[in-house]
Amino acid sequence: MDEQYEPKPLSACDGNSHSDFEVIQDNSDSRQVNQDNMNLSEKLQLAKDELVLWQSKIDQLDKEKSDLICEKLDADERKKQALKLVSKLIAEQENLQNEFQKAEQSFKEKLFDKQAKAAKLKEQLLQYEHELQRKQDDIYVLQTKFKIKAIMPKKNIKFTKLERSVPTDQEGEEFMKIECCYQILPKLSMDLQNGQAMITFEDEQVANTILKVPKHHINMDPGKIDVKVLPVKLDTARKFEVHVDISRKMVKVFQIPDSLPEEHMRDKLEISFSKPSLGGGEVENIDYNSTSGTALVTFVKKGIAQCVAAQKKYKIILTEATSCLVKVEPVRDYSLQKFQTFNGICKRTLLITDIKNALEEEELQDKLEIHFQKPSNHGGEVESLKYVPKDQKLTVYFDEEMEVN
Repeated sequence: MDEQYEPKPLSACDGNSHSDFEVIQDNSDSRQVNQDNMNLSEKLQLAKDELVLWQSKIDQLDKEKSDLICEKLDADERKKQALKLVSKLIAEQENLQNEFQKAEQSFKEKLFDKQAKAAKLKEQLLQYEHELQRKQDDIYVLQTKFKIKAIMPKKNIKFTKLERSVPTDQEGEEFMKIECCYQILPKLSMDLQNGQAMITFEDEQVANTILKVPKHHINMDPGKIDVKVLPVKLDTARKFEVHVDISRKMVKVFQIPDSLPEEHMRDKLEISFSKPSLGGGEVENIDYNSTSGTALVTFVKKGIAQCVAAQKKYKIILTEATSCLVKVEPVRDYSLQKFQTFNGICKRTLLITDIKNALEEEELQDKLEIHFQKPSNHGGEVESLKYVPKDQKLTVYFDEEMEVN
């Protein structure tokens, strides 16, 4: 702060000039005081202005301090909430970790169980595969044993009797197809080896009596030979029926060309099979398969399919200038019924074994027939006898006289 101006008191003087001088001197001092007062006022004003400025800065700082305190409180609150959230997340993480460990342990246990079951199933699978292979081997053996491979010979069938006759317009559903039944009878055979013979008696009782004799002594003149007589046991035989149903309204068409679109070709088939001039008739339905080039044609009237199938080749008109021939066959439905397997034993035929002799075939056959015809040897009338000479073998076929075991 500036030093304050303190005026001194005036002293009394005796002279006038001296008094005037003193007055003049006082006026000069007064001006100086006024000047100093003015400087002091300016300084005070500046001090006030500076005080206001600092006061405004202090207020600003107080406001900033208050804002910082509020922000600090908000930050503390957020920190508190964040810590609370972190604690919650840590707890949840621990819970999730525990659940994960439990789930992992459970998964490992289940995986172990599944692996154990898989190993067990794999072992069972191997057993089943071995069992399947064994069954397949058995099936192959049975199929080989029971396999039937034969070509049916073509035969002309002559119908000698008509059980019932019904006009065509009165025929019911039972006349929609021709039913055929073929009975397949077994053709049994047996291979005869060297030193064996087969004899057939006219009487079954004679064959049974001969079997009761353990050995037979054949007189060869000179000498004798001992032979054994055994029953003839045949291999497994098969007997069954083949049923064939032939449709009177449908034919199967093959070798259809793919030169036209499917719908267009279906129309051409229907037009061609509907022409009476080609042997056809009114078509009820056509099931055409363009992929295989086949079709199933159904006619309205019965009997037309038989006429068409009898041609074996049928003309299909594609355009006015082109046509083609297709293969036609009747529609047949096959079924196997009454399949039977059985073992047969011949009633009147016996097997003679252990024949050791160097005689000619015809001579030895005569010796055997003479022996087995004599009643004294428990024999009887011989229907047939066949001997297999040295280094030969023979296949014998049987027709009847079998017993089923």
